[in-house]
Amino acid sequence: MLPLTFSSALPADRRDELEELMFFHPEQGEHTASINAAIEAYGFPKILQEDGSLRIGIAGLDVQTLYAFVPRGSTQELAGVTVYTRTSDDTLVLLHMAVKPEFSFASGYRNELVLPRMLGQLRVIAKRIKGIKRLSIVYADHREVRPLSQAG
Repeated sequence: MLPLTFSSALPADRRDELEELMFFHPEQGEHTASINAAIEAYGFPKILQEDGSLRIGIAGLDVQTLYAFVPRGSTQELAGVTVYTRTSDDTLVLLHMAVKPEFSFASGYRNELVLPRMLGQLRVIAKRIKGIKRLSIVYADHREVRPLSQAG
């Protein structure tokens, strides 16, 4: 399995790469309803630059960005991104996610499970935040809420 590393920081000089992943993803059309539901419920994401790093922001919300990287020699290739926020005392909500097409299930990386591994890392983060008991994922026609105590 490909090694993945996770970070909340992405250098500002990688803006084009992040824009392409978040806003010009070739498979975006397959998820339009889900993307629109998240935007309607929480607001439109935009790229913000702070202290030489990039993150995703949504007006009026305190959102966090988590990047997944695949080591490539001396560089870290951006493999995916998740955007999440705390919506109540006990719930963390995954608002947006994207995996670089070459690391998606539809490509040659079927056994790498990049997206499930990213979701697993978000679950680890949620368990570390005091009071969080649920992780919610926004979908087009419903929201899936799973207690953190559930296996998986």
